[in-house]
Amino acid sequence: MVKHDFVVHTSWRGGREEIGKVNGDVISEQISIPSSLGGNGTGTNPDEMLVAAASSCYIISLAATLERAKFTNIHLEIKSIGSAVFENGKFKMEKITHYPTISLTEEEKTHLNKRLPKLLDIADHHCMISNSIRNNVKIEIQATIQD
Repeated sequence: MVKHDFVVHTSWRGGREEIGKVNGDVISEQISIPSSLGGNGTGTNPDEMLVAAASSCYIISLAATLERAKFTNIHLEIKSIGSAVFENGKFKMEKITHYPTISLTEEEKTHLNKRLPKLLDIADHHCMISNSIRNNVKIEIQATIQD
C-alpha cells in the first residue's frame, strides 16, 4: 500500500461574517461563506473547492484513461456542477455532474464513440476524489464529443 499525506493549514478568526485562509503546498486562498448563503463571499468556499477537486481529479483521470486507450490528439474541457440541498437541518452536497467536452480528430472520434461509456466509467473509478465521496454524493457524467 502506498500512502501520501496532503497537508493543508486553515485559519479563521471571528464569526460567520469573517474571512479565513487556506494554505497548502500550492493553494493559498481566502475562504468565506458564499454570499448566496448569507456570507460575505470573499475568496472561495469549501463547497466550491469540493466541486473543483472532483472536477480537476476527473479531468486528469479522463486524460490518463484516454491516453492509455491510445487516444493521443485530444483536448478536454469540463464544466462541473455541484448541487447542494438543505435537509434535516443541514446542507450536504447531493450530486456532482461533470460535463466533459472531448475534442479530437475525426478519425479518433469514430473509435471513441464506441468506447466512450466504458472509458468515462474507468476514469471515474480511477479518480481519488470520486472514490472518496462515492456513496455519499451522486456522480453523473454527461460527455460531449466534438472535432
